[in-house]
Amino acid sequence: MLLCGIGTIGAMKIRTSYIAAAGIVILAAGLFLFFNSPPSLMQDEVFYVKDGEAITHVATRLAHRNLVASEKFFSLLAWIGAQDGIRMGKYRIRAGTSTLGILSMLMRGDVIRHKITFPEGFNLHAIADRLARNEVTPQAEFLHYASDRAFLDSLRIGAPSAEGYLFPDTYIFAEEADPRDIIRAMNARFVTVLDGIDLAPLKRMKLSLHELLTLASLVEKEARVGRERAYVSAVFHNRIRKGMKLDCDPTVRYAVKKYGSERITFADLAVNSPYNTYVTQGLPPTPICSPGRESIIAALHPADADYLYFVARNDGSHYFSKSYEDHSRAVDFYQKGLKNGFTDRQRLD
Repeated sequence: MLLCGIGTIGAMKIRTSYIAAAGIVILAAGLFLFFNSPPSLMQDEVFYVKDGEAITHVATRLAHRNLVASEKFFSLLAWIGAQDGIRMGKYRIRAGTSTLGILSMLMRGDVIRHKITFPEGFNLHAIADRLARNEVTPQAEFLHYASDRAFLDSLRIGAPSAEGYLFPDTYIFAEEADPRDIIRAMNARFVTVLDGIDLAPLKRMKLSLHELLTLASLVEKEARVGRERAYVSAVFHNRIRKGMKLDCDPTVRYAVKKYGSERITFADLAVNSPYNTYVTQGLPPTPICSPGRESIIAALHPADADYLYFVARNDGSHYFSKSYEDHSRAVDFYQKGLKNGFTDRQRLD
């Protein structure tokens, strides 16, 4: 009987231990659910984590913004699960997100991002403006690093600025990103595209890569119809070979900072600038925009044609001429509206 009593007492102790353990588990689960639940008056918020900010400070700010029920609970979860820390950046936290959900978001770096397209022909100022309008990075900071010598050297850009070395494409950037990260990404894309192009003709043409990109930028700004790129390129190559000025209107716009559709004046055409190809001989000192792949290829492979001039037909296409006399008649017809008997039968291959 004594043995049976001892066995019964032991079993009761075991059951009591199980019950106590279960109670602790239930209590812990209840506390977890309570503190993990979003505060009742929580609202959508934009929350910024600073570079190197302590998790305890982040927890305090989250609690003050009514985004977590307990800063200590957030800190405890971070101590347990966020061994690699949390990432800086700007986050959009939705009402109803749990504390664990917020921590996971900060650990993954799910910052606010924007999908931005930079078309071919955008220059640094246009790129900077679009970035600023999308709240990705301040315009002045982007332009600063785009011409910062030490930073450009780190990217192996030996030019005065990153103009022409940032590839026009669609990117996804974090809001309030470091402008250097943006320049790195766009330059990396440029390098990838350039690696896919056979640059062997450069040696025969006696052009440097920088000169090629500069020429390609002129082609990009002048050609509106794809099939004309090689012919525009031919005109520039031919004029350079003959020692003629390039007389390229977009270089004047770049020189006087009229990047849009503002009217170019006679004073603009006479401005003393190394970018004004109506005044200076040869190519401008840098590209005037970001050329696309097709314009780079056109600069490498000009059409086999001896054209020296072209004029806009006002429909996006151009009429190309071999002589100044023919060019003048085309200008009078298309730009001045003179009925001079000019007939346009030109069809490019």
